[in-house]
Amino acid sequence: MEPLQPNTVDASKEKHVPVVKRENGKLIVEVGSVAHPMTAEHHIEWIAIVGEDYTQRVSLKPGDEPKVIVCDMGEAKVYAYCNLHGLWMA
Repeated sequence: MEPLQPNTVDASKEKHVPVVKRENGKLIVEVGSVAHPMTAEHHIEWIAIVGEDYTQRVSLKPGDEPKVIVCDMGEAKVYAYCNLHGLWMA
């Protein structure tokens, strides 16, 4: 098994890089500056927020909005996994 290397630059039509905002103690993650498709054929499978002492992973399914809102627990790396285009990091 090989570790996945996250992409950070988006050259495809659909945007994959997670967009992170902080508002009122919440961390808001949306996949792409334009909403990513969420069809059975092409969708975001999960979004993960990885801090020094914690990991939060939210599973998504076709039809869901490619967005999560969680408590802001400080500095973190944010990842999204597309079923067609792999792993992306903010």
